[in-house]
Amino acid sequence: MIEQKDGLVLVDAGGSPGAGRRIVDMVRSLSSKPVKAVIITQWHGDKPQGLSEILKEWPGARTISTVQTQAHLRDPATMNTPASPDAARNAAYQNELQGEIDFMQQGIEQTKSDAGRRGYTLAKQMFQQYKIDMDGALTIPTKEGFTDSLTIDDPRVPVKAMFLGRANTDGDAVVWLPKQKILIAGEIVILPFPYGYESYPTDWIATLERLRGFDFKVLVLGHGMPQTDRTQIDKIEAALKDVRAQVTALVAQGLALEQIQGKVNLDTAATSFGGEDRWLRGWFKAYFVEPIVTSAYKEAKGEPIVQNLKG
Repeated sequence: MIEQKDGLVLVDAGGSPGAGRRIVDMVRSLSSKPVKAVIITQWHGDKPQGLSEILKEWPGARTISTVQTQAHLRDPATMNTPASPDAARNAAYQNELQGEIDFMQQGIEQTKSDAGRRGYTLAKQMFQQYKIDMDGALTIPTKEGFTDSLTIDDPRVPVKAMFLGRANTDGDAVVWLPKQKILIAGEIVILPFPYGYESYPTDWIATLERLRGFDFKVLVLGHGMPQTDRTQIDKIEAALKDVRAQVTALVAQGLALEQIQGKVNLDTAATSFGGEDRWLRGWFKAYFVEPIVTSAYKEAKGEPIVQNLKG
């Protein structure tokens, strides 16, 4: 939440109607000013799906994203929730979330390690809350799309939204507060490790280099606590370079994707992001290694990377 003279600017809207309602309560507890704008940093569901509840409270608020993100939010084939109330789709999505809850319960019952059971227990609790929060979820497209940058001016706290290049998605936005030297990175930089689904390894590296060039005092991450240095930028960039180098060499040997998946070794990156935590290392493999190897393979083969992740 960014306070300007005549209102508030929000960056992202929460990942569910329930989250959106909690954001409204938080805003009301801190300021009597209206929300004048909401900037959505990418189309993945954890960023825009609280927007419907925020707009109930402040229907005149501007909603802003890159044009690429705006296109995804308009596309029912991409998004996992409808743009208008749909009882059948809502019920189907509730069933999907119940399946996640059941999967986590199986993990609790079958995992022998204390750390594993603790991880599955926390994940189950998260999905239980998410099932409540996502009831009746809608996807609201942004009203405004920009290609390079868009400024919401203010004498004390100007806000500049920018597209620096493809990274985690094809339309990641960052938000820069030049007077306060605060850089909001969205999903380009997160903790504990990045997600790699349908991402763009080469462009992501270049975008991180552009982020590195900002003279920020605080780096606000898409997940995780704010940072004051470039450590996480360095870790993500190193992992992406490692993936790209290994996959390019293996493609040159004529190996298929399935063979390459079994040969790429990102143990150095796994240790960098999660130490020896087996729970984190398992999710690192599933959420970053396997999907980013697929993207690097497509880049090396000259194949398009298509954004089609559900939700």
